[in-house]
Amino acid sequence: MKHALTSPMRLSLMAVALLQSLVLGWMVFDRVSLLSNGREIKAAVVPVDPRDIFRGDYVTLGYGFSTGAELALPEGVRQGDAVYVLLKSTGPTDWSLVAVSKAEPEVSGEGNVVLRALVDYVRRSPLPGATTVGRLRYGIERFYVPEGTGRDLEAQVREKRIVAVLAVGSDGKVAIKGLEADGQRIVEEPLL
Repeated sequence: MKHALTSPMRLSLMAVALLQSLVLGWMVFDRVSLLSNGREIKAAVVPVDPRDIFRGDYVTLGYGFSTGAELALPEGVRQGDAVYVLLKSTGPTDWSLVAVSKAEPEVSGEGNVVLRALVDYVRRSPLPGATTVGRLRYGIERFYVPEGTGRDLEAQVREKRIVAVLAVGSDGKVAIKGLEADGQRIVEEPLL
């Protein structure tokens, strides 16, 4: 005895498949749009140690504005919350953290940029009136590179020769567009 899919069931399955395709297409379009149209800034990177042999070749990147040290966070934020970080340019590739807020701040001038970050860790003091501190994650801490190039790039990061080229969207989303060494683009993120 054959079990044929009924017409409503067939339509439901096609609708689910279409929805999944649209979501995947939107994710690709969003990333391509950010890398193509986002404001390009350059940020000096600082060495960070760990390496994961199971996830392919990548370079772990740290930034002067995100050294891993705890920083003051707005009251009421929890781990996983989105926050906005206002950065100010202090040199061609140097950015300093000015403020962290729950709401996206207004940006004025070319020397300022806003990045969207996720709260990675929160520590609250039991003392009344004490500042909430924690760490942030921007999504630009790892950059996957062609196989066999990771160790060389990590050595260049330790020598402070690498600069990350970041694409920043108007909504604060940020992505690594590429890496430069001594002013030359050495690795670029493919659009697709």
